[in-house]
Parts: sequence; structure tokens; C-alpha cells
Amino acid sequence: MKKCFQLLNGISLFLLLGLYTNAQKINGFNLEPPIKPIDDAFVKPIQAVNGEWVSLVFYRLGDYEDKFYPALHYNTDKPKWGETKEGIVEMIEMLHQNGMKVMLKPSVWFPDYGWPGDFELETETAWLEWELNFSRYVLDFAKIAEAQQVELFCFATEYKRAIQVRPQFWQKLIEQIRNVYSGKMTYAANWDNYTHIPFWNQLDYIGIDAYFPLSDEKTPSVETLEEAWQGKKDTMEMVQAEYQIPILFTEYGYRSTHRAMWQQWKLEKVKKYLPANEAAQKNGYEAIFESFWLEDWFVGGFAWYWSPYDFVAGGPKNNGYSPQNKTAEELIKEWYGK
Repeated sequence: MKKCFQLLNGISLFLLLGLYTNAQKINGFNLEPPIKPIDDAFVKPIQAVNGEWVSLVFYRLGDYEDKFYPALHYNTDKPKWGETKEGIVEMIEMLHQNGMKVMLKPSVWFPDYGWPGDFELETETAWLEWELNFSRYVLDFAKIAEAQQVELFCFATEYKRAIQVRPQFWQKLIEQIRNVYSGKMTYAANWDNYTHIPFWNQLDYIGIDAYFPLSDEKTPSVETLEEAWQGKKDTMEMVQAEYQIPILFTEYGYRSTHRAMWQQWKLEKVKKYLPANEAAQKNGYEAIFESFWLEDWFVGGFAWYWSPYDFVAGGPKNNGYSPQNKTAEELIKEWYGK
């Protein structure tokens, strides 16, 4: 009888620990920056699908006349309200007042240069000027994050080449952020180089923008996608074991269109011609949830993306990333509610 009681206690403890682990998942969405001021009505649809975290993503413009002249500035030509300091602070306050948690994610948009991962400068002088400007930008928002008690700060996104050639800058920048911000920190590495980041040991999460190519089928099955994830998942687990900090998907998700789980960046160039395919998007999400959400080394993620205008977002004819008003939305609600 005593052994039976001990066994039951052990099982109960195991179940409780399992429930605790699942309860700690970051069930989040990257919010599309609203164009004009909004009230806190945007929070309710997120909560309705059991979202508990919101990533506030905003952009500063990077202008590069050539590789010798770096510039970094706010967009002064009718900026989106959700990318102004005032708008960001108001949204943080609204989210916190409604019991939500926040990741602040300052980013840089290169309208004339291309993907941030390819960004590189030619001279030491140019690099030092850019690093000074970028540090000011990031530290400015790190101070806002501290003042607003933001739970998580993602200080940069997908700087593949710049991290390879200037590792000391990024390591120093993390130290500077730690001096003004006391919350948790991550970096959003692109899916193809998260294994080569020299500063994971300085952060709280290994952040990955998880747009891994998985299948070139129009509508791959969940089973096909889970099988495609397996090798990538094994690598993630090895990286996590090396640094002993959890994996976080800083971005994950798919367009609702044909071949959405293949080379997603190529779809951007032809997006207006893509047919809608809700089943493909839903299968992609389900494969991620089945593959990762119950792993204790995986802390969760932020789906890309969620529109603050829920009543007109998504829908069955929409081929964009938003899962709103599509079959994927109910699936997310189910998994985020587990």
C-alpha cells in the first residue's frame, strides 16, 4: 500500500510538472504595427485565441547610398503610429493593463539595400558610424522597455553577415543593454545561421526566425512536415544542450497559399499572384505544434503575424501570413489553450 501511494504521488508530481512546463510556454503573436492610434480593443481577439504574449515589432529606416556611407533614422514621412515612441508606449501599457506580456523588437528596414542578413560595410569608419547609430537606437528602446517593465527584449533581427564580421560589437552591445534593462533578452537569428551566433551564452533564449524550407508540395500533409522537421529539430536540441538555455521561435508561421512551407522569401516577390490555400497554412502550424510545443527545451514562440484590425484581417480568400478568420486560427486557439 505504501509503495502504491508513493507511486501515485510520483505520477501526480510528474503530471503537475508537465502542466507547469506547458503553462510557461510563450504563446505569442507578432503584431503588425497599426497605422493610426488604436484603443485596447485589439487585445481581446488575441486573448480569444489564448494568446498571452505580443511582440511589438517596429522599424527604423536604414539608408545606404553606397557601402561607404551608413545612415540610420526614423521614418519622418508619415510614420505608422505603431512605430512611434508614443504609440509603442501606449500599446505596452494597454497590453499590460489587460494582463498580457510583451516582447519589444526594434528592427531595421532596408528599402534600398535588401535583407538585413546581407548587410555589410566596406570601411572601419563606416562600421563604427553605423554601430554608434544602431546602439543609440537599440539602447533608446531598451530604456523604454525597462521603464515599462517589458518582459522580453529582442535587440536585433537576422544580421547574418554583420555578426560574422563584427562579433565584438554585438557582445559589447548586449553588455550595454544589460546595464539599462533588467528583463530577459534574446536575438532573432535567421533559420539558416542560428548555429553560428557567438553570444548565445549572454542571452536568456536562443531566438530563431523559423522559416525553414520543409516541402515544395502545394499542400503537404502534417506527417510529411513533421518528418521534414525531425533533422532540424535534432540540431536545435543539440544547440540548446550546448548553451543550456531554451529555444524560442521569435517568428514562425506561413502564408495561406500553395507551397507555403518551401522557400517563403521567394513568395514575397509574387504574393499578389498566389492562390489562397487555408489547408496548407493549417498543416504548417499543426506540424510545428506537434513537433515542438510539448518539448521542455522549447519555450514557445510568436506567430507571424497578427493584424490589430481583426474584423477585416485574413479570411478564406486571403493569401497572407495572418491566421485570422482562417482555419489555422482555431488550431492555434486549441494549442495555445493546452
